[in-house]
Amino acid sequence: MGHRRIVMLTRGERRKPVPGLLERTFLNELEAQGIPTGGYNLPDWDETPGGFHQLLDTLFRHTPPTALLVQGAQLTVAVLQHFTERGIKVPRDISLVCMDADPAFAWCQPSISHLSWDFDPIVRRVVRWADNVARGKDDRRASTTLAEFIEGGTIGPAKR
Repeated sequence: MGHRRIVMLTRGERRKPVPGLLERTFLNELEAQGIPTGGYNLPDWDETPGGFHQLLDTLFRHTPPTALLVQGAQLTVAVLQHFTERGIKVPRDISLVCMDADPAFAWCQPSISHLSWDFDPIVRRVVRWADNVARGKDDRRASTTLAEFIEGGTIGPAKR
């Protein structure tokens, strides 16, 4: 869809001390598509409401992103409110994807594009891990959960 200025907004535990697997995969995919990456694509920010809105103001000051991936419904709501206050229209001015599902998204028009996955395997893995640790077993196995992209009405072509 022509997006080249793509930003992922995630919480500090997903960025520090090193980006998590999802964040590294995001940056690697941008690079694979010929998009240079850096702090712009995965920005650091003061994790307060004021710090978050300051980040959004900074992002849109000079080179606004054309696509925004946001971790969690709470931050997505804050982004939408910020956009409303500044007259930024989704998806006309920017594409927006939440990296988590929330039942409220179905009530939005347009519905929010998001990722969805089954939490049951995650819960089973956490319970298995806790049981192993309780029995003194060193359990550092990684597991993955497949996500499904739910295309809502918040994505569109990059604004020229």
